[in-house]
Amino acid sequence: MNPIEFKKLWKANNSERWVKFPSDQVEKSSLNERTKEFLKIGFPEDAAPFLEFGLRSYDWEFNTIQGYYDDYDLDCKAKNYWIFGSDNSGNPICIDSSDNDKLVLLDHEQGFEFMENMNKNISELASSILLFRNFIEKINKEFGEDGFFESMFTEKHLTKLENEFKELNPNYYIESSFWSTEIENLRSEIE
Repeated sequence: MNPIEFKKLWKANNSERWVKFPSDQVEKSSLNERTKEFLKIGFPEDAAPFLEFGLRSYDWEFNTIQGYYDDYDLDCKAKNYWIFGSDNSGNPICIDSSDNDKLVLLDHEQGFEFMENMNKNISELASSILLFRNFIEKINKEFGEDGFFESMFTEKHLTKLENEFKELNPNYYIESSFWSTEIENLRSEIE
């Protein structure tokens, strides 16, 4: 998926706020050109499951963990983690420039140690949040506007979602463990 296609798909059925990363700062980064293109076109400011994208919490500066938290004694790998957003617990979502721009989640309470992989690249992340949003919309359409939040989905719905993630990446449960964890969390909500 390319960034223009992603933006068009995301904005097709809603008018949620969109965040563009500062082009001049993105260009100075050590990220690959495809990732830079996505960042300059942008991402939604927030997406399910409780993800936020952008630099609001980071003084609007596109930086690495090491660059932003320069007064902390951090692992040398922190210089490769470009801040991209955060989860609902305040853990930063970062782009790892030392590993083909893989998306990772870091633990902000444990010195920004690696927690888990989100996606193998930014394009796969874009596809993943679209899959998850479509899943929520389908459940709400089938069971009413609060169907998802009332956990009205079934094992059959979750299996279908898992299969969609497997189509996106057959190894998603390893390479994108964040999403397999989310699906398991939903599975635990089924009564």
